[in-house]
Amino acid sequence: MFLRDIDIEYIQPCIVVPNRIRFKARLTDDITEVMPYLNSIIKNAVYNHEGQLLTFTKEQRLLTLYPLELTVAKALSSTDAYELTDWVKNLINDTYANKDKIKPMYEKRAKPTPLEIYGWLPKKSGCRLCGEPTCLAFAAKLILGEKQLKDCPPIWEPGKEDLLEPLQGIMEALGV
Repeated sequence: MFLRDIDIEYIQPCIVVPNRIRFKARLTDDITEVMPYLNSIIKNAVYNHEGQLLTFTKEQRLLTLYPLELTVAKALSSTDAYELTDWVKNLINDTYANKDKIKPMYEKRAKPTPLEIYGWLPKKSGCRLCGEPTCLAFAAKLILGEKQLKDCPPIWEPGKEDLLEPLQGIMEALGV
């Protein structure tokens, strides 16, 4: 067994999406060497080899793997959180066990769409604090690197951590 365990450090309620949670977990073993193999088999992954992180979705959940950490946003419940950690652990261990049959992929896949990024923004109606006419326009410029998360004041407001953390993971994975 390559990865011994994934221990949840905290679970917090999702403020933006009612009845959802986010959580952070610590991996007992460094998975850096497995990440390019995971990138190869997880078809919707965004991998940043230099930043050593892999972000992907599983249904509506957003998962980000770091060498020794897992963060998840929009999980359904604490039971779902524990099931996800088991699933990720098995995925990592199965990938490691079969790495001789998998071609590692070090490059990034296609960037997420503006609509996907838009789904993580606070969408304060007509605030325009970022200098853009809409949140969708801001999302498009964010992906292009023409805007940064710091340009969206509402995302930094207390209680928006459910949105900020996943977006920071996506931006890091994109190298933006």
